[in-house]
Amino acid sequence: MKQRAIVLYASTHGHTRRIAERIGERFEAAGVVASVRDVADYGAVCDLGKYDAAVLGASVHGGHHQKVMAEWIAQHHTRLTAMPSAFFSVSLTAADDTDEARASTRAMIDDLLDDTGWIPQATATFAGALQFEEYHLPTRVLMRLIARRHDPKVDVHVDTDYTDWAAVDRFADDVAASLQTQTTEVPS
Repeated sequence: MKQRAIVLYASTHGHTRRIAERIGERFEAAGVVASVRDVADYGAVCDLGKYDAAVLGASVHGGHHQKVMAEWIAQHHTRLTAMPSAFFSVSLTAADDTDEARASTRAMIDDLLDDTGWIPQATATFAGALQFEEYHLPTRVLMRLIARRHDPKVDVHVDTDYTDWAAVDRFADDVAASLQTQTTEVPS
């Protein structure tokens, strides 16, 4: 019997959704049936019992993961902790390859987990994207200022994807392999 996993995401501009879809594709390739859903559409009603694993992902805005995901995790943290589960965080901070950026992204994940009580088996941080065409005017202006301050050479007229898609693939493959290993082990 094939394993089933739910991949829930919270995405404001669509990039976290694309990462979740990629994880779902990798699961399917590994023989795990994946259901990829927006946590806002999935709502409070949840039958996690029909899944063998859960992977949740949220983007960071203003230094915090999206509230809708944090609330959903807090509501379901006991069940999530009891099953194979993982979390991925998406932020522009992760695009910086510095100790400070890594500490900052780790702290945001730790804050979310502390606030919700969830203990996933794996976590990952992925760099997001500058999606100027997706932003409303005030956000576009703010993001252009931030982008220019961070990288004076950035072209603020085109979208820039900072995601390491090979890292996303490795994360998905590792989680899928872990699920397969957990279900094929014979208890002693």
